[in-house]
Amino acid sequence: MEFIRLTPDNVHNYIGFDIIFKTRGKHIIKNIISISKSGKSVSIDHSDLQNSLQIVSREVYVIL
Repeated sequence: MEFIRLTPDNVHNYIGFDIIFKTRGKHIIKNIISISKSGKSVSIDHSDLQNSLQIVSREVYVIL
């Protein structure tokens, strides 16, 4: 298993991939559904975060 940190520059290469991030003290694994035009946020299925995850303000890694 390999991890790559998501950035606005590389996020467009990973639509459909699983990501891991930490929220409320727990690590969560979700799938990238779509990406914003700016590349600064991704859409995921996680209602606690209103289905949107900002990748510039937290460490988000792609699982390869």
